[in-house]
Amino acid sequence: MIIKVHQALHGYSDGHRQLACSARLSPQDAKLVLVMSDVSGSGVASEGSSYLTGYPLSEGGMYALARTWSAPEMPRPGCVWTHTLFVDFPDLAAIGAPSRLAKLFARPESPSWSTYSMPETLDLLDGDKPEPRMSMPEEAWLAAVLNGLYESSSSRQVAKRDPGVPVDALTLRIWDQQWPRLRRSFRFCTFTTKDRSTPGASFDLQILPGPDTSSRARLPNTREVSPMSFECQPDWLVTLMDDARQPNHGGLRDTLKRLGADILGGREAMPVFCAFHRFTSGQVSPTQLHEAIEMVNEPGPLSTSGLARAQIADYVLSNVEDADTMALDFLWDQWHYIDPARLKLRLPDVAARLWRVSQRRLLAALRNAAYDASGWAAQVLKAVPTDDLLANWPERDVPLRELLQTRPDLVEVPAFWSVVDIRSPHDLYGLPMTDTAAVAVVHGIGREPGMRAAVQVLGRVHVLKVVQSLSGLKDTDGRELRWVEYCVDDPSALAEFLSQVQAPSEALLMEFARRVSPDSVPNQYGDDPWYIALLKLRNARDFLPHRLAAYAFARAIGRSSRNVGELLQMTFEQLHAAVSSSALADDDWQLIEPRLHWVSADNRWNRAGRLRNAVARAYLDRHLWPRGFAWMASDKDVFVALMEEVVDHWGGKRFLKTVEDSLGNETDASWLARRELIHWFLKHQ
Repeated sequence: MIIKVHQALHGYSDGHRQLACSARLSPQDAKLVLVMSDVSGSGVASEGSSYLTGYPLSEGGMYALARTWSAPEMPRPGCVWTHTLFVDFPDLAAIGAPSRLAKLFARPESPSWSTYSMPETLDLLDGDKPEPRMSMPEEAWLAAVLNGLYESSSSRQVAKRDPGVPVDALTLRIWDQQWPRLRRSFRFCTFTTKDRSTPGASFDLQILPGPDTSSRARLPNTREVSPMSFECQPDWLVTLMDDARQPNHGGLRDTLKRLGADILGGREAMPVFCAFHRFTSGQVSPTQLHEAIEMVNEPGPLSTSGLARAQIADYVLSNVEDADTMALDFLWDQWHYIDPARLKLRLPDVAARLWRVSQRRLLAALRNAAYDASGWAAQVLKAVPTDDLLANWPERDVPLRELLQTRPDLVEVPAFWSVVDIRSPHDLYGLPMTDTAAVAVVHGIGREPGMRAAVQVLGRVHVLKVVQSLSGLKDTDGRELRWVEYCVDDPSALAEFLSQVQAPSEALLMEFARRVSPDSVPNQYGDDPWYIALLKLRNARDFLPHRLAAYAFARAIGRSSRNVGELLQMTFEQLHAAVSSSALADDDWQLIEPRLHWVSADNRWNRAGRLRNAVARAYLDRHLWPRGFAWMASDKDVFVALMEEVVDHWGGKRFLKTVEDSLGNETDASWLARRELIHWFLKHQ
């Protein structure tokens, strides 16, 4: 298998800059490469030594490995050449020994840089050359660096160059040992006099000039590695040094690669991985098995490793007749690694118990579909009865999308939405929201953040339609009306709902009237949404609640409705009768009173007269359809009183004459009687 290796050359040309590049880098990556390709510190170029720098390019998904040489031939002191190789992260993982990349480095020998504008190739099938045997000083230097890197994993490590030690080659041996995820995040520089770290990207290892040079020597907030005798090396370091002498001779690198792919551990995981390798290689004693179980059960890098647990579980299954209590407990804890056929037989009996005792493990497996346990977690969750699932619902960290892929039935269960913690619309986007699920959401969610999120995701009109359907049920307790508060902040959405609702709920319309002012719903064209909804309600009930009648009357004498006459016809006579018999509540009257023509305090008691005055003014001032006025009141006395109010205004008689004329072609007896009444009234004025 041959992989492509992109490259770049940086050097001096009216300043340090990129001279050639075969890769297309993002601006951020290109800037980082430019910075890292420059000389690593004062006095480094004058030493005449080349050095290596390695670091990831997160945006491009590549690792950059660079070699820098001093460029004394340039006119400016301190110039350098830097040849950088770019390897895609997947390709870096496929290389057994990434140190082989170093053979591709080439110092520019001529002004022609065209070769650096084309990618190089590396054949992965070429056998790795045996590592040369290390001398005692080399082993001592390497052991000290390895111990510093992995024993003090939270610290940035620095070491001193030793003239008798091939620092570059030994640093590459360290890189070779690392598993792919650690390898691609490892940042190092083999010769520097300043800290090369950048914000959010600290260097793991930096090599300073040796003790015999004029040292700029200490970097702030770093830790210098300390020499250690061979006798004092811990077991994990002995294992790692054995591998450095004979790469993968004992299978360590295979173990590191498997475990490193299974968990997100960094440098701190190396000692644990090496110890686990010692405990699980070859014939395992009961004591070693216990130590391995403790390593995965106690906090540490292996506590989240499904692979480590699977390896132990497989061993216990293969030797179950000899397993002690600790081993059997571990086997039962690792239900997701047990033989599928055996687990399937026991699943109905243990699913609810596993949900109670292993919630976090179940949900963690479900969250990451890449885990082998994900499928079994899904099967367990499918088998848990809904009541048990909800009764033991965790307070946080529930992967809703993955869970609902396994249990899509839950979205239609109101009790599910009453326990799930919805905090933002993001929690709901992408979920299978059927009409039944939307009803369950409205019925179940009770906390404000969840309600606001659901309104945003489902849409205000959709939510209001659900609330409408729930409020029409006989056994409703009215809790669904709480949603109105989060839907009426958009008058256009409310207008759309009122225009579309087929059988409006009285309770819902009453809640609207409580939440929004009569003029808030727009009506720039077509019929008034409020008129449409109230007409349907009145036709269904033959009567409007006084509250809604007062609300509609207030809207009619406002400035928002295009159906003023219709709203007045719908409400006037009912309200007139109510105020005449003192049946209209003061709160309802207050919807109307602020919109009425001003009268003195002595006349405010005459609410019926003020209603008639409002109707008369509306018809006269707004030039409403005269024919509509004819049936503003079916009661003869009320209609006469209304006509009396009209003639008290300028143009009133002329208007009533227009009303009379509009009925001239009518043949129906009731219309004729009304025309005669108007004629009689005008004749006696």
